[in-house]
Parts: sequence; structure tokens; C-alpha cells
Amino acid sequence: MTNGEQKICLIVYDALQEESTPDDPNSDYTLAEKRTDIVAVKNALKEGGFGVKTMGLRRINAKVISRMEENNPDIIFNLCESLYGESRYEMYATGVFELLKIPYTGSSPFALGLALNKRKSKQILRAAGLPVPSSVLAISGQWFSLSDLESPYIIKPVREDASTGISSKSVAKTKEEVEERVKFIHENYQQPALIEEFIPGREINISITGSEEPRVLAIGEIDFSKMPKGEPNIVSYQAKWNPESPLFGGTEPVYPAKLEEELKAKIEKAAIKAYLEIGCRDYGRIDMRLREDGKFYILEVNTNPDISPDSGFDRAAQAAGMSYSQWICEIASSALKRTSRKAKELFAKSVI
Repeated sequence: MTNGEQKICLIVYDALQEESTPDDPNSDYTLAEKRTDIVAVKNALKEGGFGVKTMGLRRINAKVISRMEENNPDIIFNLCESLYGESRYEMYATGVFELLKIPYTGSSPFALGLALNKRKSKQILRAAGLPVPSSVLAISGQWFSLSDLESPYIIKPVREDASTGISSKSVAKTKEEVEERVKFIHENYQQPALIEEFIPGREINISITGSEEPRVLAIGEIDFSKMPKGEPNIVSYQAKWNPESPLFGGTEPVYPAKLEEELKAKIEKAAIKAYLEIGCRDYGRIDMRLREDGKFYILEVNTNPDISPDSGFDRAAQAAGMSYSQWICEIASSALKRTSRKAKELFAKSVI
């Protein structure tokens, strides 16, 4: 870009730190301390010729909205993963961008909210003919039955992301273990618990970019070979984020995953369909489990995956031959294609 054509990109991120998780209440570690995406995205956009500003959100009020308008960006690069310390509010940040009519990167408020509700999103995927694990929802104060599920089980908060609420105790074999974990989720996360059949086998994820015509960057696999003996092969919060935990480093993303071409094609087709069914935009990741018999199940559609350097998504982009700056700028350019407020204002003035 030349100076006269330079587009202004405002990076907006959530500035609040999270508290220690209920699974590890003695740790003073917080996820926000590990965020390396903000500076990295800023540098990548500058390398791509964008003018860059940053803004951390602690709350939404008139002053915050006024600051956004004063920055007058062409686009917003959305790095908000929560608001007021809660992931269920991430959709409302994009709602503000929508109301201000400023184009922004990533999925819409509807898609973000839908994907965050694991139960609702999987009902949609199942209705679309996509394979998902059998599950039941355990609501506080209501009876639930495991009669339609086969052991072992995995129990999760129904509306959290980034592996929040997932620990070694999330995988259970008996009804008593399930009930104990369900109670833990009700008391500590104040939301229903999703009980699913635990799918043994390989864990794979599919990184996708684009909107109307999305494409797969690469399929990755989680290597569990370094997990401590006796631990279930799952991506728990501690294994994923907490360097103080003995589980940290036990899960390693490998790109690309080794798959037969026919199976690879089936997985990619299903992943893109899931991406479109939930309404993902610009980028997203589909997490799956692959059994030994070749049958796969969709675990989650992640509309707002980690995009920091050396994240799984970055490794997928590298496997596709793209540098960090290239794919970050591609995401920003995708958002620029959506009609901006500035373009609408110029059009309105020309009509008057």
C-alpha cells in the first residue's frame, strides 16, 4: 500500500485478566498473561502496509464507543475473547462493532454466540447430517439419564471455550463420577453441563479461512505421547495454557496430520460444511476425534481460535506455505471487502 491508500486497522482486545480456574484454585496463573497475539498481529499488519492502532476493552460504555469513533478505523481486527472476564460476552463486543457499522475480522455475533453453546451448535450440525457424539444436557436441579450413552463419558461446561472447565476429571467411567463432575460445573461455572460419549482415538483439527468459499489450510493432529501416565488423552485447560502444570507440554500440535487421501477429503468436506452451518467467517477451526475404524466426530466449531504465533492455526498456515504476516493480512483484507462505514458515508454525501 502507498501512504495515500493506507488503511487504518484498530486492534481491539479484552484487557481484563481471568481469575485462576476452579480446577486449580491455588495457581496465580492467568490466561491473559500468555497472550502473544496482540503485538504479533500489530507487527504483521504493519508489515502488510496497514496503519495500526490498539484499544483494550475493560467494559462497554459511552466513553469506549466515543474512543472507537475517534480512532475512525477502516476495519477492526477483533481479538476479544471475553468481556467482563466472561467468554459468553465476546459476542457483544462484535455487536458494538456491528452497530457502529465498522467492518471487523472474524465471525458475526450470532455465529460467536451459537458456537459457544456446545449443545445448540451440535444440534444444528446433527440436523445437517454431520457426525457428532451422543450427549445429554445436565441442568442444575433437573434429573438426567445416561441410558442413551455409552461409557466412558466426557463432561464439559456447555458454554465455555479455550478448554475452560476441562480437566483430568472431565473423563468419567461411572455414573457417580459423572454426577460429581456435573455438580462441580454447576457450582463453579453456574451453567448446565454437557455429558458426551468420550470418543477414543486421534484428535485432529482443521484450520479454515474464508467466508463464502472457505478453504482448508491444513489438518493437524494433537500428539499426546508426552502426557503423564494415567492421564486421559484430552486437551485440558492446564495442558493447554498453564506452564506451571505438570500437564503443560503434554499436548503438541503436529502439522500436517498423516491421513489417507480419501479419509482426508471426507474430513475436509465435513469440516467446511460445519464451518458454513455455524456461520463462520474469515477464519475458524473445527475440532474432531478420529476412531481407529476411520469414523470421525465433530467435537467443536471454534469461531475464535488462538491466532498467536506458533499456535495451531499458525502452524496450519505455515503448512499451507503462508507466513504469519501473510495470513493475518489476508484476514484483514477479507474484512475490508465488507462495505465500510466510511464508504457508506462517502456515498451518502455524493447522493446529497
